[in-house]
Amino acid sequence: MSGYRSLLNFTGQTAVVTGAAQGLGAEFARALVECGAKVALLDRHGDAVRDTANGLGDNAFPIECDVTDRRCVFDAIERFVREVGKIDVLISNAGIHRRVDPLDFEEADVDAIFNVNLKGCLNVCGAVGKSMVQQGRGSIVIISALGGGMIGLGRAGSAYGMSKGGVVALTRDLAAEWASQGVRVNAVAPGWIRTPMTSALQNNTERAARVLKQVPLGRWGEAEDVAKVVLFLASDASSYMSGHTIPVDGGALNVISLG
Repeated sequence: MSGYRSLLNFTGQTAVVTGAAQGLGAEFARALVECGAKVALLDRHGDAVRDTANGLGDNAFPIECDVTDRRCVFDAIERFVREVGKIDVLISNAGIHRRVDPLDFEEADVDAIFNVNLKGCLNVCGAVGKSMVQQGRGSIVIISALGGGMIGLGRAGSAYGMSKGGVVALTRDLAAEWASQGVRVNAVAPGWIRTPMTSALQNNTERAARVLKQVPLGRWGEAEDVAKVVLFLASDASSYMSGHTIPVDGGALNVISLG
């Protein structure tokens, strides 16, 4: 039984979390620190990520970095590896959302979504994956979305859904690419989670009620609901899993509640 008890113990391990200044990323960093890991918090908002890291103690290391800047990402990861010796876990979380009407949209909005959600994810996975492949082990967890290749939601979310569906494809391909080097790659697809990104929806009583009608468990998800699944995928508790995308959605994807 002692082997099971230690599965979520990250003592002696190091992790990188992107988009870590607030919301889900900050919660993932907190969860990993609480479980014993040393964690690099990457975010383009320097002051905010430093504030978040300061609140997590001595095992949290803030790094100001824009994931769309490949050189910045590789330099930041190389410096962190030199300081700590290795990276055991990557949580690729950085992402943005903009409403894009497929009949009438600004190219700048689409470019911004793809640059952060797709290119940024590839940049980070490439930089950290290089270190993991060299050391012969590691676990990568990519944050997708329920509307990212799993269900269609409409609501001018096409470009965002394309980008999040793209990282699901990336998850499968990297899992196939690096399995023989001991690197696992999985993804999490959150549903409706209470974060700053969903604050406008939360505050719209009518729309929020319509959303909850589609969630069999009948409540908003919390950041910690997602963090628990991320910890599972990052840990040896999921050592025989790779290439999968796990929904964390209150049953919305696969359950119809007839009441």
